[in-house]
Amino acid sequence: MLALLHRGRKLTRGEIAEALRLTRTTVSDILGGLLDQGIITVTEQRSPGGRGRPAEVLGIHPGAVRFVGIDFSHTTATVCLANSAGDVIASTVATYSTGAGWEARVQQTLAAIRDLAVGEVHLEFLAGIGIGLPGPNSASWHGFSVAETSMEPFHLVRARIRELFADAFGCPVLVDHHIRFAALYEATLAGEDDLSIVYLRLSTGIGGAVLGAGTALRGAHQLAGEIGHLIADETATARDCRCGRRGCLETVASEGAVIAAWQQIDGDGDRDGEGDQDGVELAHFAAALDRHDPRALELATELAGAVGRALGIAALMVDPAEIVIAGEVGALLGPVLPALRTALARQCLTGTEVQVRIGDSSPQQGARGAIAALRTADHPSSRHRPARAAILPHPAEGGLRVR
Repeated sequence: MLALLHRGRKLTRGEIAEALRLTRTTVSDILGGLLDQGIITVTEQRSPGGRGRPAEVLGIHPGAVRFVGIDFSHTTATVCLANSAGDVIASTVATYSTGAGWEARVQQTLAAIRDLAVGEVHLEFLAGIGIGLPGPNSASWHGFSVAETSMEPFHLVRARIRELFADAFGCPVLVDHHIRFAALYEATLAGEDDLSIVYLRLSTGIGGAVLGAGTALRGAHQLAGEIGHLIADETATARDCRCGRRGCLETVASEGAVIAAWQQIDGDGDRDGEGDQDGVELAHFAAALDRHDPRALELATELAGAVGRALGIAALMVDPAEIVIAGEVGALLGPVLPALRTALARQCLTGTEVQVRIGDSSPQQGARGAIAALRTADHPSSRHRPARAAILPHPAEGGLRVR
């Protein structure tokens, strides 16, 4: 019965009995229990078209959580709870320090999920949890930095994270790179089956993903699409990157790098003396761009050049139909897109033919992409919808495909 209703259908007791070839008494007894538990609800009263009482039309309760999507960044975990229709019914952001280990990050996120399950929102019938993780150099299990100790193999960290969530909620857990989830969400919005995308998110870190012929490329070491670690600064003053190298694009165009560069130019600190200093500084840089401050425009143009060169190299390798730029920093590059396109065109054979656009910069993108992946796995028939990109678990690795 739940399987029928979880596909988004709304049915009367009689229609359910007919579909499952059960007696109406059996159906009514079971549905009565589900109604009492808040798993299903009466959505409308349907007129019988003659004499008799109106029939109750039943559907999944909108507060019954079917899927949980989680996007772990370097400093926060964005959590979205969705019902069977894929509608996000509750969300939150768990914040932790950059030095927090994966054990602390997971425990904070588990607590955040449970805190969301209040009132009519409940986790009784979870079908799956999708977890998007950053690259392997974000943290160790207990929080030691790269400089202090060698990092444990990330596949073991990933397996531990999967196990903790599976034990906590007793449902299947899908784990992949959070940027792949975000890129796949962009593909579902575009609604094309064989979309070829290079996706780059410029945020607290820089993450990239490549969709080639509808497939999210992963690579032999799960590192395909790590555009943020292309070398963008070859000078002697290049900054150290969290990956252990120097001069990666992340050290030039991530939120922290942009804020540091703007502070050096502007020569001022936190504008209000309290709160989120990074957020304040990025907003100040955005305001300077809006008023066409030549210093801000010069910095943005330099960023556009660095990002464009990296994307041009990626485009040369992949030959995408489209490049999508997202994230808090990505959203600021709109005024300098011509400079970015020029730098990109110098690096690839397709030149200006590659479509470049600023994508949705919502921090929920990765979590919503995870939910989309889980929904497709839960409803295999959705693979054949003609106008949408279907996101499926990779058969061997638990990764994702769009087809």
